[in-house]
Amino acid sequence: MKKIILLVLVIALVLCLPISADPGDNTDPIIVLSYLNQRINELVSQYKLDKIEEIQKTTEENQATIDELNKKLENSDESTTTLEVVNLAAGEKLIAGAGVEIILRAGTVTAIASDLGGLSDVTLASDIKQDVEIQKNHLIIVPRNDGRGVLAQTDAILMVRGSYIVTK
Repeated sequence: MKKIILLVLVIALVLCLPISADPGDNTDPIIVLSYLNQRINELVSQYKLDKIEEIQKTTEENQATIDELNKKLENSDESTTTLEVVNLAAGEKLIAGAGVEIILRAGTVTAIASDLGGLSDVTLASDIKQDVEIQKNHLIIVPRNDGRGVLAQTDAILMVRGSYIVTK
């Protein structure tokens, strides 16, 4: 009889232990929906924070690039959108960058060409070769940044749009 009572107590004890365990606990092998939802929400929140930080960093880098480009654009706006009056003394050269527009208003200048060609006279639809005199009030375009420009034979007044340097 003692053995039967002992056996009943052991069986009752074994059956009561799982009932006292909280569901969703670390020791409980069964996953409940609330625990699963909690873990998913934690992981999603962490993922969102990581992505937000990454997006903020990228945004800051892009803003710095935009600011830098805006500064360059502000500095180059005047030279690319307006015609600038340039006075050349006799013997001075105006060496132009690619796409520069030149209009001779007064004086005498000749073309400085390169191995790749001369200057484009848009008014006459022609190519101006080395040392050819440029006519007044003609629109001249420099196609490449390869040393092309004009040489003043006498004091000259030019209208120039774009980047250039004046040398002796």
